[in-house]
Amino acid sequence: MCSAVSVARRIPTQTRVLGVTSVGDELFVLLAQEPVAVYSIADYRKLRNFSVAGYKSHDENDMTSCVQLKRLYISDFHNNAVHSYQLGTIVKWLARRHVKKWDVGGSPLGLSVTPTCSLLVVCGGYSEHKKLVELKADTGELVREIALHRYIRNPHHSIQLTTGELVVCHGGSTSARSRVCVVDDNGNVTCSFGFKGLYKPCHLAVDEHSGHIFVACYGNDSVQLLSPTSGFVRRLTGNMKEAKRLHFHQETQRLFVVEDWGRQVNVIQL
Repeated sequence: MCSAVSVARRIPTQTRVLGVTSVGDELFVLLAQEPVAVYSIADYRKLRNFSVAGYKSHDENDMTSCVQLKRLYISDFHNNAVHSYQLGTIVKWLARRHVKKWDVGGSPLGLSVTPTCSLLVVCGGYSEHKKLVELKADTGELVREIALHRYIRNPHHSIQLTTGELVVCHGGSTSARSRVCVVDDNGNVTCSFGFKGLYKPCHLAVDEHSGHIFVACYGNDSVQLLSPTSGFVRRLTGNMKEAKRLHFHQETQRLFVVEDWGRQVNVIQL
């Protein structure tokens, strides 16, 4: 089933958007040049910008957040690291002390925070050494590494459900190799979803109430909605082009969609 949705608002930015997340009533947007812009979720008014010491921009970088710890996490593809930024610090010289750089032993791509407040990092991309790296969200200490099965080609992003299951989206230039997979603790695929319209899925978000998973499909300008048990639910279409990053704000039921090369964040009210 295909459902046309209207973009309720477009938040314009000065440069290309690489990622989006939120903490409390603030929306954080990772930009290609600035690098982080902060907006009010209530009225989308721009509040401020800030930089992250040592960070180097890359097309595949991503950003996520831990609401409990009030921290941002930004992947740094060039430096094989993730930057942890503690929010709430105003004095600039003190803010530098609250930026931590954690090595992940590979090129980091998509980021997410698990229900138990760990940081989940997809590493590898197009390389042969594809893995999930789980770190403690407060210290960056390694919890575990999961080597992904060779069936999973070009992984982009992963999330953990409240059931403990790990979901990975992967895919390249053909729809035949585009999948959303559930993997076990050994990186083996236990369930795989692939269907017409699922073309280069590159980012995931989850509705904690329904359990449904939003999938940004770069290749067909849409967001797919999946059930982790039954698969395809519906396809959300609208005036979106090359959807690349997602963030679902649970309290307001707003889906924030970032387009590749876009200089805006699309807001969809569900």
